[in-house]
Amino acid sequence: MKTKQLLLVRLGLYFLLVLSLLPVVMMVLLSLKNNVEIITDFWAWPETIRWDNYAAAFSSVKGSIFNSLFVALVSCAGIVFLSSLSGFVFARHSFPGKELLFALLIGLIMIPQILLLVPLFIEVKRMGITNTYWALIFPYLAGGQLVGILLCRGFFSTIPKELFESARIDGASEFQVYGRIVLPISMPILTTVAIINFHGIYNDFVWPLMVLQRQELKTFAVAIFDLSTVYRSEYGLTFAAYAIGSLPLVIVLLAGMKYFVRGITEGGLKA
Repeated sequence: MKTKQLLLVRLGLYFLLVLSLLPVVMMVLLSLKNNVEIITDFWAWPETIRWDNYAAAFSSVKGSIFNSLFVALVSCAGIVFLSSLSGFVFARHSFPGKELLFALLIGLIMIPQILLLVPLFIEVKRMGITNTYWALIFPYLAGGQLVGILLCRGFFSTIPKELFESARIDGASEFQVYGRIVLPISMPILTTVAIINFHGIYNDFVWPLMVLQRQELKTFAVAIFDLSTVYRSEYGLTFAAYAIGSLPLVIVLLAGMKYFVRGITEGGLKA
């Protein structure tokens, strides 16, 4: 690529980066203002930095953040385990109907999730687990595996089969092969599966709104909606709550960024 073309590409990427970060910067800026400053001069720097917005917002959403973190972490742990185990079976074992079963599983990804809300709600209602964490965790476990199985199978298929044969010759069982060989070298793809699902579960709004009515169980996405309604005239407080609630997502992504990029390139593209 020529120098001028490379320069234009870089400038374009920098411009897109600025556009991506601008909403985050504005969220933090507005969270430090009062209503008068936001309404009269939207773009200006706050005259007085209002850190008390963050204290009030944290006291309002700290319980919902814990609920979201608990549900997301438990669900992601189960999704990673089941996805890796299923992906290992699909990648390294042969059984009748394997390809058909895999095609059916992947075909479920094509079904719009909105179409499953009513039958899923009826099933959860019949199980009697509404207004509990299980009403969130069980559906997330069932639906989150689909993309995880696809990514894990693609990644596990690239591992040399001689590695598995050597382990079996040494007397290793299938679970020992899975636990001592597959999992340690699969951190990139497992981290990718975890981050993708953590992001989706933490931000989910419609399903928690349907199955949770108890205030103490509400997740952050639902609680911030209620906060925006109750304090609709307190814009600074609302933006501060958004900033606080986004911190877990930022921390998880930064912690797993190295593995996440490797997992997407090594597992997703080959899948």
